[in-house]
Parts: sequence; C-alpha cells; structure tokens
Amino acid sequence: MAVIETKERLGRSLGFFATFAIGTGTMIGAGIFILPAIATSTAGPASIISFLLGGVISMATAISMAELATGMPRAGGSYHFISRAMGARFGVVVGFGAWLALMFKGSFALIGLADYIQVFYSLPIYFVAIATGLILLFINYRGARGTGTLQNFIVIFLLLILGLFIIKGSFMLDMENFNPVVPFGYSSILATTGLIFISFLGITQLAAISEEVKDPSKNLPRAFIASVAVVTLIYIGVMVVINGTLNSEEAVNTNTPLVDVADMMAGTLGMLAIAFAGILATLSTANAVILSSSRFPFAMGRDALMPRWFMVIHKRYDTPSRAILTTGITMILLLLLFDVEQLAKLGSTFNILIFVLINISVIILRKRTLEGYKPTFKDPFFPFTQIFGIFGSLILLPLLGVLPLFFVLFVVFVALFWYQFYCKGTATPGYSLFDVLEDRVSKPSVIPESMIKVLIPISNLRHERDLLNLADWLGDDIIGLHVVKVPSQTSLNAAQEAYHSGVEVKSLVKKEFEQFPIISGHKREFIIAFDRSVSSSIVEQANIENVDVIVMGWNENNRFNHSIGDVANEVLSFSKSHIVLLKGYLPRKINRIVIAYDGKDNSIYGVYLAKKLAINTGASIQIVNISHPDKEPIDKNKLIDAINEIIGDDDRISIDYKFIERFSIADGILEFGNDGDMLIIGDSGRRFKVSLLGTLSQRIAKHSSKPVIIVRRSIPISREGLTYWLKGKIKQGLFKYL
Repeated sequence: MAVIETKERLGRSLGFFATFAIGTGTMIGAGIFILPAIATSTAGPASIISFLLGGVISMATAISMAELATGMPRAGGSYHFISRAMGARFGVVVGFGAWLALMFKGSFALIGLADYIQVFYSLPIYFVAIATGLILLFINYRGARGTGTLQNFIVIFLLLILGLFIIKGSFMLDMENFNPVVPFGYSSILATTGLIFISFLGITQLAAISEEVKDPSKNLPRAFIASVAVVTLIYIGVMVVINGTLNSEEAVNTNTPLVDVADMMAGTLGMLAIAFAGILATLSTANAVILSSSRFPFAMGRDALMPRWFMVIHKRYDTPSRAILTTGITMILLLLLFDVEQLAKLGSTFNILIFVLINISVIILRKRTLEGYKPTFKDPFFPFTQIFGIFGSLILLPLLGVLPLFFVLFVVFVALFWYQFYCKGTATPGYSLFDVLEDRVSKPSVIPESMIKVLIPISNLRHERDLLNLADWLGDDIIGLHVVKVPSQTSLNAAQEAYHSGVEVKSLVKKEFEQFPIISGHKREFIIAFDRSVSSSIVEQANIENVDVIVMGWNENNRFNHSIGDVANEVLSFSKSHIVLLKGYLPRKINRIVIAYDGKDNSIYGVYLAKKLAINTGASIQIVNISHPDKEPIDKNKLIDAINEIIGDDDRISIDYKFIERFSIADGILEFGNDGDMLIIGDSGRRFKVSLLGTLSQRIAKHSSKPVIIVRRSIPISREGLTYWLKGKIKQGLFKYL
C-alpha cells in the first residue's frame, strides 16, 4: 500500500478588520480614557504634541513590524522577530520584556475600568479591578466563543462614540484654554510622550497573532498602518477637545476628563454614554492583553526558553491555559504593587525597548541572510524609517525617571541570568547576534573545501624546520614570511636598501626555506617585509595574501609572556586568519596523533588538520573525549558520526576513540596526550574572553611532555577583532596628521 503524505496547517481565521480591531482595541482603550488627565498635568495643552510624536514614532515601528511579520508570521510576534534576528539571548530579554509590558498595560486598563465604573456605582476601585481581572481570566481560560466578534463590536462602538465626541467638541473649543501652550517647558513634551507610549503597545499584540491572519502579505501591513494612524488621529482629536473645553485646573483634577466634557456636551445622557464607552474600551484592552500576551510564554516555551509547562493545551478547552493563567494572575498582582502612573511608565519603558530592537532587527535582516525570511512587504523608505524609530524611541527613555529604567535593567539582568543557567545550549535559535552579523546563521562547515594557504612567520632557524614540516603537511600553498623590523628613526625605503647591501647572513632564513623539501604539487613563495612592528606585519601580510592559516611557534624560551608588544600575543589578538600554534619540537617520526575533541568549532577544525597530518605522516589518530562526572556526557554515536563525516572513507587513516570521565579535563587530556607523539587541542571559542589563549589550552601546553598544536579559528567579531579595528582606525588618524 502506498504511503499517504500527511500535511498539517494552522488555520488563518483573522481578516483585515478583525486584525485591525485587535490592534485598535488595545491602543484606543485604556490610553485615551485614562491618560489625558495625567498627560495634561505634565505638559498642559502641549500634551497634544506628545500624542502626535508618540504616533509618528509608533508608525515608523509599525512599518518595520509589518515587514517582519510578513517575513516570518509566527506566534510570539516581537519576541519571535527579535530572537530570530539577534539570537536566543535577546529573545529571552524581549520575551520577558514584551510579556511584562503587556501585563502592565492590562493592569493599567483594569484600574481605568474601575475609575469609569464609579460614574455608575461607587465601588472600591481595587475591588472592581481585581474582580474584572478574574472574570476575564476565567473567560479566556475556558476559551469562550465569540470573543473576537465582541472585540469587533466594541471597536466599532468606540470609533463611533469618540468620532461624535471629537466632532461635537470641536464646536465648543475655547482658544483661551490653550494658553499657555507649553506651561512646563519644552522638555515636558518629550517626557509626556514617553509616559503615554504605553498607549501604542497594541501593535506588538498584532504581531503576536500574525500567524492567524488571512493573506498576511496584504492584511498585516494594512492593519498595522491603519490602526496606528486611526488611533493617533483619535488621540489628538480627543486631547484637543479636552484641552479646549476644560481649563487647566479642571483637566487635571479628574480621573475621567472625557466624562466631564461629555456632561458639558449632552448632560447626563452624554456622560453615561462616554462612561459606558470607557468601560468597554478598558475592558477590551484588558481582555486583548490576556488573549495575546499569553502567546509570549507559549512561544518561548516552544523555543526552549521557558519550561514546556507553558505550552500545555487544556484537554477540555483547547486553550494554552497555563500561559493564560500566569498572565492573568500577574496582571492582578501588578495593579496591587504600582499606581496608575507607575504602571503607565513601566509599560512604556518596556515598549520603547521593544520598539528599538524591532527597528534594529529590520536593519540587520535586510543586510544579512536568514533562512526562511522572505518578507512580502518591504518598507520603501528603508533605512530612514528604522533610524527615526530607533532614535525617536531612545530619546524618550531617560525622561521616564529612575524607577522605570532601574526596573527594566533589573528585568534584563534576570532574563540574561535565566538564559545563562536555563536556556544556553538548548534554546532556539542556536545562533547568536554575532553569527547573524557575520552572516553565519546557517552555520558553515568548519572544514575548508578548497586548498589551504598557509603563512609561516620565520625568524628562528632551529624552529623553522618544524614549522615548515608542519605547514607542508597541513597546507597546499606555503608562504614564508620574514619581517625585518625597522626603527622609527629609519625610513622603510632606507631599511630595504640597507638590507640588500648587507652581508649574506641576512638571507639565511630565505635559503633555509628554499632548500627545504616540499610535498609534490605544493606551491610556495617567500615574502620579506619591512615594518616597524613584526606582529602588525604578520597580520597585514596574512590579510593581503588572504591566507587560511598562520602557523607559528611557541618555544621553550618564550612561554607567552603576556606583555604588550609580544609578537605571538599581537598576532593572536588581531589575526583574521586561523592560527595553528606549535609548542615544542616535532619528533622525527610521528606514529600517533592524539586529539582532544569536544564537538566545538576549534576541535572540529583540529580533526580536519589531524586528517591531513595523518595522511602525510602515516600516523594513526586517537580521538579523546573527556567529560566531567557531574555533567551530562556527550552523545558518543553523534560524536563518532561527526568525526566520520570529516575523515570520510579514507583507508589511509586509522582512528580509534576514547571516552573517559575526569574531574580535571586538563589532567585527562595530558594523560592521553603524553602517550602519543603529538597532541592537538582546540582553543576556547569564546568571543570576548579576557586571556588570549584559554586557560585550559595554556595549562596543557605548559605541562605536556609532547609537542602540542593549539588550533584557534578566527572569530570576526570578538574583543580581539574589535580592538584590531579600533587600533587600525587610530593608526589611520595618526598617520593622517603626521
């Protein structure tokens, strides 16, 4: 019987208006019904400009988010976009931050709802807020049908009632109420923009449901742009009416200024109508927060950034019940811990952080290749939109006060701590921001497919023979380099002339290179460089020749003194080529090569080099993997498969494996390494390590009785690489003015 192919697809049930309604409902709710009094108290009539600025900055981010959402529509929204553009570490920070920002907004909305309930019945504010939160939690936990239709109805009603409010109010404006326009100084405009930024958080909720939208290439950009545009216009219109009908004292001495203006417009009927609209708006905001923010822990659980406990779907209600429960309870706790203005500031701070990272993500993904990212909508004004969104958001951060900034830094610290001790090594995606910047997301094989070009810096005739042997066994194109160091007082041209007119002994290094036996078919050339710095010359010539590997010696007389100016340290610090470092002298005959293997890039490359050495020397290879008894051991079959993929089906190579446990990894490596004729180890692969060589490789090289080859692959973005770039820029600047 033929095998039937089975495919699974997620349903896309949200059209344009449903998507627009969710974004608009979460923005138009609590923001416009609660914030006008707070905004007016901090900026006066100039708060109108604050809402305009907030809308413009949000529009830039909405356009960026539309591009990201059409490129990778997935539950989690901003979390998913940023984690894919910058790696799992940023994903944890943004996941926690976006989730908290939405919960702050939900708590903020519950307090606002309680304020508007007071128009009908005088009840304790926190009692109403908590009771409403519990009811919404119950509804979403059970997955009540029809909540989407109700959300659409609420949005239509709000747009109508607020439209009438603005039209009617525009005929009642008293221009005297707008004077002075900026009573608290121009800085208050930006400070208030930061405060009210929580109002525009709804666009992140649109992103969180992007995988459920029909025809996302059209509906997502339209919904993003339309919801921000409509909400911004309504915010501005409402603020104009409030500031134009109420004097400054009336506008700030009320929690419900829209109700007071509606009372002036149409008496009790108008007051009750706008109060009912306020209840619906804040209710829809709180409901939408629970509906969409529960997707963040669900998506993070899917990427192993949070326990899979959050991913459990309720067997009866088919909802992510645990994620919803956690979100709802946290919302209720937050409203007990912070007042309404603090909730707004904290939510806005996280919102600003997310907006900045969203815009940065678009810039990164436009310039780098990410598999599967093919946006059907692209911002036609890239990168100006993103630059404006980044700097417009960052300007607002310091104006929000110490508490919000401290709280955000605390959450970032906790998120990074969580990543380090819970997620690292298992989280998705498996790459980092530096991998994206280096365009190494689809991790290339560390095994070169073409010829290896090797550079050998030569100065010590005794060690030169070993380095030449090693280079000959490892490479296909051998370049010898002799650097003549020139004092600062002597011009390079003069030094070159003096060298050629000098005695014959000066060319002994070159003669040794020319007379050395070489494997048939290998190319070789010799370079004499005149430079004031030997290390800089080595790095420069390696870059000019585009070499793959620099082979250097570490002899007994110079055990890597870590002083400034040491040649080996300088090359290790600034080389863009891979480094093969030989400590000790090679024996006349190499029978067995021992490789310490941990599955990382440096040791993988070490296996490849060992293969070339084994073929050219006839030696056997012994792979040694040492694990700590208290840690999970490496998968042996996976390790063997990975090595066999490197070695291939080459009958010339004999290979065996040793899997052992030791509390000291270094002692275990030395134990087996000293039984062979040569030991190969990979250096630490950390990008921003303090020491030039990892402490493990230094200890092994120091105590090994057999020659040690330390393999260190180049990492383009690292402490050393950044230092090299900075040093180059400084040099350029100095030479420019000398």
